[in-house]
Amino acid sequence: MKGLSLFVFDLRFQWRHGFYWVYMFVCTCYWILFRFVPEAYQETTAIVLTFSDPAALGLIMAGGIVLLERDQGVHDPLFVAPVHIREYLLAKAASLSVLSLAAGWVIHMATGSLPEYPLAFSAGIVLTSTFMTLLSIGVAARQRTINGFILMVQVYALPFILPLLSFLQLWHEDLFLVLPTEGTLRLLVSPSDGLSIGSVLYSICILLIWNFAAYIWAQRSYTRHVLMRVGEGGGINGEI
Repeated sequence: MKGLSLFVFDLRFQWRHGFYWVYMFVCTCYWILFRFVPEAYQETTAIVLTFSDPAALGLIMAGGIVLLERDQGVHDPLFVAPVHIREYLLAKAASLSVLSLAAGWVIHMATGSLPEYPLAFSAGIVLTSTFMTLLSIGVAARQRTINGFILMVQVYALPFILPLLSFLQLWHEDLFLVLPTEGTLRLLVSPSDGLSIGSVLYSICILLIWNFAAYIWAQRSYTRHVLMRVGEGGGINGEI
């Protein structure tokens, strides 16, 4: 029940701070963009945007929420109460994945078609969003300034965009197979010869493995850099 309460709290927090309105505006811009993309490239453009959107949402917004909560002193009363870090992290990941999933479907529908494999498509978005959210929280927990967070989260995220180069046929490398975002792209794309069971299982497994690793790292980072400082008060700044 605590986890559900935190999930609802996060949804309200995101709504109160205008996150949903921002994404309505972003999705509207995407729809306008598609009107200028040639039909032959719309599918590829939709995949690239759907791939990058949950990644950007999880990376930037999750860390921003953590820093905002710290600045507003939310952590002090939250963790003085009997709230487990596990519930806090999973609530954050789940609430942002809801927004990512909705945005991903809106972006793809701008092409005028639906994904051929909707369950695989949705799983790709959700698992990518949760991974990026946990990664972002781990980075944000270690930073004291907004500028420091924005810089470091890009450094951490850079390797995970490499499979996109293979999708765009710019650079092929077998090492990309160990990255979770390789699984993401396989779940988002609807190949002409069908999506094999083996490809789905590989994609789900690689994403789950990286989600678990990101969760462990975020939990340790949060425990060390946030929970151990509860009671010191908020205090972040955007200065370099």
